[in-house]
Amino acid sequence: MRILYPLLWSRLGRQACRAQSIATAAALARRGHEVTLLMPRGADDPVLTPEKLRAWFAVEGELRLVQRPSRWAGERLHRSLMWLRQAFRDPETLGSDLLYSRIPAMLAMGGLSPLPFATDHYRLWPDELPAIRPLVRRAARHRDCLGLILHSEHAARAYRRAGVAEERILVAHNGYDAPGERPDKAAARIALGLPPNRPIALYAGRIDGAKGLDRLLELADLRPHILFLLVGSEGDGAIERDAARRANVRVVPWAEPARLPAWLAAADVLVVPPSRAPLERHRSCVLPIKLFAYLAAGRPILAPEAPDTAELLRHGETGWLVAPDEPGAAAAGLDRLLGDAALSARIAGGALRLSAGLGWDARADRIAAFLQARLAQRSLYTNTAMPVSAATTGAAQAPTAAGR
Repeated sequence: MRILYPLLWSRLGRQACRAQSIATAAALARRGHEVTLLMPRGADDPVLTPEKLRAWFAVEGELRLVQRPSRWAGERLHRSLMWLRQAFRDPETLGSDLLYSRIPAMLAMGGLSPLPFATDHYRLWPDELPAIRPLVRRAARHRDCLGLILHSEHAARAYRRAGVAEERILVAHNGYDAPGERPDKAAARIALGLPPNRPIALYAGRIDGAKGLDRLLELADLRPHILFLLVGSEGDGAIERDAARRANVRVVPWAEPARLPAWLAAADVLVVPPSRAPLERHRSCVLPIKLFAYLAAGRPILAPEAPDTAELLRHGETGWLVAPDEPGAAAAGLDRLLGDAALSARIAGGALRLSAGLGWDARADRIAAFLQARLAQRSLYTNTAMPVSAATTGAAQAPTAAGR
């Protein structure tokens, strides 16, 4: 398949959404599909290359990158709508079989796409914004809509409730590809300058108020003998300042993908903040991508009971689940994992076995099979592949492009 993948952003960043886009695109390329990333580029934006993208996101895959002069980079709704209008007219549509993106505005604009299209989503948009349910239904029923790829069954249920047909929904969990062998815990602690014998609980991910880290700091207050590591800082925000007031909490800068496995290996327990807020209040953390790195680390995971993570975490099997927003329950769970080596080993082994089927290549295979089946079904309805005329694409400004 020849896949055109529009991106909303124009600069390298550490946001999970950007890492997920590039990881998915690179995996599709590794599976033999031709993937062209279409990126807006403002006057002050840098020239990027596939090599820079691969190095920044630590992926492999023969991606093609086209940067178009545009004023519409960014994730605000009006910008994404205008960028999609520009992308629909881009000459790259002439050589593509389908348009694939994780731009939410496709739920409103998909009917204008000159190509069959699929959208990759993680948020429960129809539940969060009930007024858009008619738009979602209309977009999903359009003859050119191949379907919605959802990161979790929890999210998929929201689109089913909105009236999207089952045949147009694919649940494809994210993944994680660990670079090389998992480090030994003792060696990792020596390399990172960590105490060899002190219990360590670790969180890895973005450090901000929307991640439920206030509950993690409350947990640290209840267990002063445990060292809590927060890996992923990019500045001096409120969480960093609160953490600095605690002797048993250490904030660590964002770790490059190649260095993250050492931090995970150095921990006794990996922690998903025991809070409802990321999923229910902020709504920006649905089956968080950090969980896939946790599963592959071979360490026990402490996490709150939640409907999204329940798809992967089974209490006592692949994780230890505690009541959310109850620091005492989280502390008791942490004590259990640190005090019962056999239990921790069983949970760590279960998590590791589960992670074996959650790589990016496995996700790409599922997505590709779904898209190819939907393209074939669409061809049966239309009796021919829909051509894209020059009149549809219109003129476009000269690209800044880098390729294979």
